[in-house]
Amino acid sequence: MSYEEMYRQKMTTLDAVYGMLRDGDFICCMTSSAEPRTFLTFLHTLKGVRRNLHFLTNFTTLKNAEAFRDEYADLCDFVSPFFPTKRLDLQKSGRASYIPMHLRNRGTEAVYHLKHISQPMNYVIIAVSPMDKHGYFSSGSCAIAMRPYLEYGCKVILEVNESVPRTFGDTYIHVSEADYIYNSHDNLLSYSSAPVPTDEDRNIGRMIADLVHDGDTVQLGIGGIPSACAIEFAQKRDLGIHTEMFNDGLLYLCKAGAVTNRKKNFFKNKTVTSFSSGSKEVLDYVDDNPGILHLDAKFVNHPAVFSQNDNIISVNTTLGIDLMGQCSSEAILTEQLSGTGGQTETILGAKESKGGRSVIALHSTRNIKQPDGSTKRISTIYPVHPEGTVISLARNDVDFVCTEYGMAALRGATLKERARALINIAHPDYRAELEEAAKRLWLI
Repeated sequence: MSYEEMYRQKMTTLDAVYGMLRDGDFICCMTSSAEPRTFLTFLHTLKGVRRNLHFLTNFTTLKNAEAFRDEYADLCDFVSPFFPTKRLDLQKSGRASYIPMHLRNRGTEAVYHLKHISQPMNYVIIAVSPMDKHGYFSSGSCAIAMRPYLEYGCKVILEVNESVPRTFGDTYIHVSEADYIYNSHDNLLSYSSAPVPTDEDRNIGRMIADLVHDGDTVQLGIGGIPSACAIEFAQKRDLGIHTEMFNDGLLYLCKAGAVTNRKKNFFKNKTVTSFSSGSKEVLDYVDDNPGILHLDAKFVNHPAVFSQNDNIISVNTTLGIDLMGQCSSEAILTEQLSGTGGQTETILGAKESKGGRSVIALHSTRNIKQPDGSTKRISTIYPVHPEGTVISLARNDVDFVCTEYGMAALRGATLKERARALINIAHPDYRAELEEAAKRLWLI
């Protein structure tokens, strides 16, 4: 049977896919450009027809679907290894729960969860680019952990969307692996551009740039500070990229001519990532680009793999850090604001890399909302974290810490040296009380 005939036999419609679902089904929706936006956009039409559908999803590109609203609570609920801030409402209403895990374990641990803790997965739904002449679709900017879901043994449904880029690496799905295929003609993919860096961001970016040398391999997270780093790194030459996420900041470096990947000793001449996210320009750049490989996060983010790059510099952000160096990067107490992601993995990999360095960056203060609606400024450097704080990064693993007031080197430092260094880069308004607290805690 030809690939075209196989394709025709598996073709169906979105309505027919909805008709296959049964009350209580568990459905995995892939992430980034592979998120089946058409399927999720019109999911609310099943209200009154189906009940208690369970979803594993990342809420990455689709943040305001009707089905997320309270009146659809009887229709569906969610589990996710990543929470955007805009979906905190689902957590607070009891309709969504976070699965703690490192990015590289996204496939294996999620499948473990389905097999041993939750219930069997009935369907995996993936948005893909149109089929090529060899019978392959592409999951576009998402490799992360697609293969474990495909091999789980449930029904595989492909949502074909011309807006999904065609990429190279672990993103291929053959028509023979699909059970059902339907077309999405809407150009639904929409991403946010990188945040515009503030003056404080730029100041932090300049200090971090002093740690970067021509020929280094770079990993950058997302946000105002990483965007500022990208601007400051643009003057460097022959940089390489090995990162969990290719984003607008790294695209800026590529377009500025700072990235060649020629000096890499691991995957030389190639940018390596597990997924891409950002503006439409990012998707356009990775589309049909053989210089960018989207590979499974189990490989990309494993510290033993990450560290095979010499002279790697990993830059990540955090919400808060205590005077011992423990970082809380994903939640405020039990409010899950993002995910563990690959922060620990890339930092451990950078520390093991020959000549490697890692930086945790943050603003020295942030504003928190009070019950009366007002805001209060607090230090993001604490004596110790508040009770109940989720620790994303252990004190043993922190290398450099940077705020707008300077850089603290913690690798190999004693607790006394750490406390002193972190107090020195705290906001001046809080240094005295931090020092007093450090004395009470026998840290200095």
